[in-house]
Amino acid sequence: MIANYYTLRHIALDLDRQCSGLPLEELYCQNSNELLITFGDRASNRTLLISCEPSANYLYLRSDLSRARKNSVDVLHGAQGKQIRSVHIAPADREIRFTLEKDHLLVIQLFGSRANVLFTDQHEIILDTFLRSHEDIPPPAARAHRETLPPVLAEELQSRLQTNGMVLLSAALKQVFPLFGPVLIRELCTRAEVDRLRMVGEMRREEIEGLHLASRELFHELEGKPAPRVYSDNGTPVLFAPIALLHMRGHTEELFDSIHDAIRFFIGRSRKQKLFFQEQEALVRFLESHLERAERTLQKMASETQALERAAICETFAKLLMMNLHRIPHGVKEVEIEDVFAPGRAPVAIPLEPKLSPARNAERYFEKAKKARAAVGDKIERREELDEHWQLLRRLRDQLGPIQTVEQLREFLSAHGGELEQVGFKGTGAGGTKQKEEVPFRIFTVDGGFQVWAGKSSENNDLLTTKYAKPNDYWFHARGSSGSHVILRAGTGKGEPGKKALEQAASVAAYYSKMKKAKNIPVAMTLKKYVRKPKGAPVGTVTIEREKVLFVDPELPAAKG
Repeated sequence: MIANYYTLRHIALDLDRQCSGLPLEELYCQNSNELLITFGDRASNRTLLISCEPSANYLYLRSDLSRARKNSVDVLHGAQGKQIRSVHIAPADREIRFTLEKDHLLVIQLFGSRANVLFTDQHEIILDTFLRSHEDIPPPAARAHRETLPPVLAEELQSRLQTNGMVLLSAALKQVFPLFGPVLIRELCTRAEVDRLRMVGEMRREEIEGLHLASRELFHELEGKPAPRVYSDNGTPVLFAPIALLHMRGHTEELFDSIHDAIRFFIGRSRKQKLFFQEQEALVRFLESHLERAERTLQKMASETQALERAAICETFAKLLMMNLHRIPHGVKEVEIEDVFAPGRAPVAIPLEPKLSPARNAERYFEKAKKARAAVGDKIERREELDEHWQLLRRLRDQLGPIQTVEQLREFLSAHGGELEQVGFKGTGAGGTKQKEEVPFRIFTVDGGFQVWAGKSSENNDLLTTKYAKPNDYWFHARGSSGSHVILRAGTGKGEPGKKALEQAASVAAYYSKMKKAKNIPVAMTLKKYVRKPKGAPVGTVTIEREKVLFVDPELPAAKG
């Protein structure tokens, strides 16, 4: 109801009371489709904010707004400095008119997508406009007359309703009370205790009389002293209203002394809630898409798990053959041996190559097991890491589900910021800041606020070390083991990184190495300027100088309390 005629009527009356006799000091724009007007009483510092946004027409006074030093521009220059004689609303229209000296007009038209502010001369010829070229805009003029008073008698109401034929009551009431809008039509039906979805032709005499009495009561309240309020549902603003609404009972209700304060509160909360839903939606989309990707990858890795199981079988066959060499005849295609490694020691049939000796058959099975493990070893380790990643994504998604307010989202982001960084989310934050450009590495924050980046693969390690790392960044890698290149980025924290920060970065390098499950891992540390990649060296291979060795446990910063 912010742009409803009756709301605008109360605003116009209040502007006439507060602003008549004052000059228009500044008219300027610093946000798209938003006009700001300050008045010539610096003591109160009153500013009228007018939104011509197609989906959000509104205006209200506020006293704590300062003009931005940058990105603001003066508009409607001819109106600047002119004194306000009076403010009134056009009859039955959403058009507020400031009558200025020399009978010039400043006209605020809140017509949805056609919203604008016009400056005219005494003949209402447009001299300037806030939006669009004024040649394309018709001059302000009285619209077709619309009835602004309720029918005097119930018979008159019945007559007007019946002229609409067999239509829904709500549609007929909109024709009889064109200034009400859907909210007040619903309120009228609620007060009269009639169903607005009834057909007009089905209405009984007593129901018409009830509507008539309710309409006169509603008009009396709308044209009397406003009692502005905001209705909310679970912290989400639902509706602004200039009067109490019976059909909104059950919602949380907050009352205001000033209609301007109520509108400002509603707009501010609505924007905050919109940002909240955008942030929550972006985070849910991120978690869902990464969960799906992780699940697809895990499914593809199922074959590696089967290969590892085959390797274990081959190793068992080899061990059983070695334990029973003296019992196995040469030249047989299969031998049955008691499986001492299985529960119940059931016999197992082992296929053999007849041309090979029992010992050579055992060696062949050992070689098969070794090759199978070598082929899938890195992938199996990657599967464990991916499974942990998948579990974290699912936990974050499940904890995000019940969140319903901005405050709850802020608490979630604060509590799980490290984990969200770990899964790659650089979110917009509840304040609506745009997501940073994504860096193709794992990113962590260690003691002192320093950023730590870790490579994800051999090719990614090369990219990190040769393209992204700066000469004075600290460089880490687990000694004697394959794993991620890790850098601690100089200058991203306060001062120089301390011992704790360096050890935390080394722990990241240990965590993303093949010694992840061990303790007290040796990690080489040096400055990036002492790391070089020899010409023709394999992907991910470098040589280092002036290294120091730190002994740390594999651990991620986010995992520390």
